[in-house]
Parts: sequence; structure tokens; C-alpha cells
Amino acid sequence: MSKMVGDSSMSDVKKFTALIVDDNVLVRKIEQAFLNKKGFETKFVENGKEVVNIFNEGNSFDVVIMEMKLPVMDEIQATKELRAMGVKCLIFGMTTSEAKSDIQSFIEAGLDECFPKPLDFVMIDKHSSASKIDTQNKNN
Repeated sequence: MSKMVGDSSMSDVKKFTALIVDDNVLVRKIEQAFLNKKGFETKFVENGKEVVNIFNEGNSFDVVIMEMKLPVMDEIQATKELRAMGVKCLIFGMTTSEAKSDIQSFIEAGLDECFPKPLDFVMIDKHSSASKIDTQNKNN
């Protein structure tokens, strides 16, 4: 059976996945609503240890959006561990800090971009475009 031009079944459309890492429930819900509206499937965890564990369990994501001040395991250690494990997905940081040294340490750990809070969804949208994710995934 041939497929008609313009027929787009859900199985033909790749859903991108995002992992939200934040200990603030309200922030997670706002980010989740935005990303779901953009077509992402989302999951969330509350701290750096959980993000490392979820990748250790064999899960993968196209984008990780991580708060800068995380409990249990901080964002810098979590990002370093993810990169050491070979995780190549986009990792975006979010921060209320204006301390350039804090942001620089986060970037040096393997972060792709760092955004100020409140989150600028236009910037996230720009940096998490399908073409950028596809390019990043080809490097995996």
C-alpha cells in the first residue's frame, strides 16, 4: 500500500524529548507546558544525582534543561558526569545568578548554553530547534 503525499501519521514524526532538572515544582510545570506545546515529550527530575541516574538507566533525551543551583549533586558535577558518560545531547542551564564565574564554571563543565531566569522561551526555542537537535544527535 502506497502512502499518499501529505499523509503524516504520528509514527513518521519524531517527537523530541526533554529532561527538565529543577527542584522547584512551579518552574518545572511552566517549562513542561512550554515544551509540550512545542511538541516535546518531557520528563523531570529534582536534582543532579537523579539526572545522572536517569541516563545511567539507559534513558536518553534530545535536550536537558538544568537549573544552576541543584540539591544533592550540583549542576556542575552532574554536567561533568553526563559528559564523561558520553552524553552528547544539548544541555541548557538556567540561573538567577549574575556571577560570571559561576556561569563560566557551568559552561566549562560541558553546558551548551546558559540562560537567565526567568526563562526566555524565545531563546530556548531558537537554541532547541529541530535542526540543531538533529545535528547534535548525529554526533552521538
